[in-house]
Amino acid sequence: MLSTETILLEQEIISKEFNQKKSLWKLAKENKYWGLILGPFVLNQLLIVPITALIIILISFTSMDHSLNWDFVGWTNYQKVLSDPKIGLIFWNTLIFVFMTLFIKIFLGMFVAITTTYFIKNSRRGTFFRAIWLLPKVSPGVVEALLWTWIFSPTDSGIFNMILHKFYGIEPVAWLTEYPLFINIILAGVMGTSITTIMLSSSIQSMNENLFRVAKVDGASDWVIIKRLILPYLKWPLTFLTLWQGLALITSYESILLLTDGGPNYQSEVWSLYSFHTAFSTLDFGYGSAISMYMLPLIFIVIIIAYKQFGLKKLMDSDK
Repeated sequence: MLSTETILLEQEIISKEFNQKKSLWKLAKENKYWGLILGPFVLNQLLIVPITALIIILISFTSMDHSLNWDFVGWTNYQKVLSDPKIGLIFWNTLIFVFMTLFIKIFLGMFVAITTTYFIKNSRRGTFFRAIWLLPKVSPGVVEALLWTWIFSPTDSGIFNMILHKFYGIEPVAWLTEYPLFINIILAGVMGTSITTIMLSSSIQSMNENLFRVAKVDGASDWVIIKRLILPYLKWPLTFLTLWQGLALITSYESILLLTDGGPNYQSEVWSLYSFHTAFSTLDFGYGSAISMYMLPLIFIVIIIAYKQFGLKKLMDSDK
C-alpha cells in the first residue's frame, strides 16, 4: 500500500506535467504523427491565411485592375461601396440568405438527428437514413447544381413543373427566374444539413439511455423527453453549429454561382458573390477587395458576441 504522502506527491507531479505549457514546436516533436497530420492545417491557418488577408487588405486601397498596377487611392474604394446603388439589394439578399438557410440547416438537421436516433430504435436503420443525408456532402457541387437545375427547369420536362402539371394542372413556371433567391436558400439549406445531422446524432447517441427509461417510467411523453432532456443536452452543439455555419454562410457563394450566378438582375446576388464578380468578372480587383473587407467587422462582431454572450468562453475554458 502506498502512503498518503506518496500518492499526493505523484498527483502533484502529474498535475504539474499536465498544466505545464509547452511550445508548439515541442508538442510537434513529442507527437510526430499528429504533427504530420495537423501540419498542413496549422501552416495554412498561421501562415497562408494571414498573408492572403494582408494582400487583400493592401489591394483594397489600390485601383488595381487587369494591368495589376499597385496605384494606391486611399479610402476611395470603401467610399465607392457605400454609394453603390446595388449594395442595398445585395445586403438584404445576404441577410435573408444567411438567416433562412441557417434556419433550414439547424432545424432540418435536428429533426433528422432526433428521428433517426431517438424514434428509430434500430441502429442500422437509423445509420442508413443518416447516410442518405450524407450523400450531398460527398457529391460535387456542380452535380448538385445540375440536378437542381433539372428539378426547377422552366420547361414542362422539369421535375417540379411535371408534378404540378400532372396533379394540379398548373402550367410550367420559370422557378429560377421568378424565385432565384428562394431556390438558392432551399438548395443551400437542404444540401447543408449533413454536418448538423452527424454532430447532433453523435451527441444524442452519447446520452445515457437510462435517462430515457426513467423518464418513460415517470410517464413522460416523447415531446417532454425531447424538450426536457434532449434539447438542453444539445445546447453546446447547437450553439457551435449556429455560429460556425452562420459565419460560413456569410462568405459562401459557390452554390449560388453555379445555380443562378446571382441573377436575374442581382435578385440572388449576395455580398461575397458580388465581391467575386467585381474582382474576377470586371477585373476591378481593388474595388472587389474593398467589398469583401466590409464582411470582416461583421464576422468579428459575431465572434465577440458569441464568445461573451453564448457561453463559449466557459466552453473553451478547460479549468471550468
